[in-house]
Amino acid sequence: MHLVSRERESHPNHHLTNNNGTWWCQITVHQGLFSRRLRFSLGTGDLERARLLRDRVFDNLSAGPQAA
Repeated sequence: MHLVSRERESHPNHHLTNNNGTWWCQITVHQGLFSRRLRFSLGTGDLERARLLRDRVFDNLSAGPQAA
């Protein structure tokens, strides 16, 4: 799995969209020749919380597969 993202300091709302007051996250995950676009609700109307949740998603994806 390959994850690509811009530096968040220069673009703090990257991957975030507001849909009727609720923040959503949009990411594209690349796996070999295939890619998948993921879009999911962060369940909050608070931009700061949405950024925190988005950052947690990226941290979890960057860590790679977890051993059981």
